[in-house]
Amino acid sequence: MKSIIINNQSHVSYSEFKSLYSSSFPIFEQRTEEQQKIAFLHPQYHLIAYAEGNKFIGFISYWEFPAYIYIEHFAVNQSLRGNGIGSNLLNKFIGEHSKIIILEIDPITDKISTARLRFYQKCGFFTNDYHHIHPAYRKEFEGHSLIVLSTKRMITKTEYDLFHNDLKTVVMK
Repeated sequence: MKSIIINNQSHVSYSEFKSLYSSSFPIFEQRTEEQQKIAFLHPQYHLIAYAEGNKFIGFISYWEFPAYIYIEHFAVNQSLRGNGIGSNLLNKFIGEHSKIIILEIDPITDKISTARLRFYQKCGFFTNDYHHIHPAYRKEFEGHSLIVLSTKRMITKTEYDLFHNDLKTVVMK
C-alpha cells in the first residue's frame, strides 16, 4: 500500500478523496471547498491518501501541533470496510508518530457508534470525559457534541483545553 500526499485541490487524487470524504461524513462535518483550500495553505495541515495499485483505499487528514496530532478526518473506502484495512492504516499512522494523537467520534447512541468506539479502542485510543462541542464547519449549522479520544493515555484537562483552543483558533479559523 502506498501513501500519497495530497497538498492541493488540483492533485490527481483529490477527486477520489473528495468523493470518499463526501460519502463518509455528514455535510455539517465537512469543510467547504474554500475551507479546504485555506487548510492546504496551512503548514500544520496534512492530507494523506492511501492506495493499492490504482484502488483508492482511504485517507487521513490531520493537523500537527507541538504537543499532539489531531486527526480531523479518517475514512476507508466503504467497499473495503470490515477487512482490517482501517485498523492497519490507523495503526501504521500511530506507529509513525511519537506524539499523542487526538480525534473525535460521535456520541454513543446505537450499534454503529458503539462499534466505532470499540474499533478505536482496539487501535489503542482512550476515551476522555470532557464535555466537547466541535465548532460548526458551516454557518447554517450549530456546533455538535463529540467524544474526544486520545492515544497513549487519557489527556489532562490542561491538554484538553490546549486542544480545544487550537481547534477553535487554528483548525476551524
